[in-house]
Amino acid sequence: MTDYVKKPLDWAPTPESWCRRLFDDRTITVHLDALIARQQPDGGRSISWPPLSPLVELEWRGFVTVEALKTLRAYHRV
Repeated sequence: MTDYVKKPLDWAPTPESWCRRLFDDRTITVHLDALIARQQPDGGRSISWPPLSPLVELEWRGFVTVEALKTLRAYHRV
């Protein structure tokens, strides 16, 4: 599948999120590991959808990176 889809951590970005109870611990762990693995050499994370322009890609990449770090911090992974 190449379309953009919401992942468990999109629904449960913190352990206190209402949707967290919808996912078992293993699922959350697998997705946290994948989030860590997606870190690029410069520390950022790529967006998961086609960008409208290079500038838009940079802007959203920053947002995605900050959100990833907030999620990882919430789950005590950084």
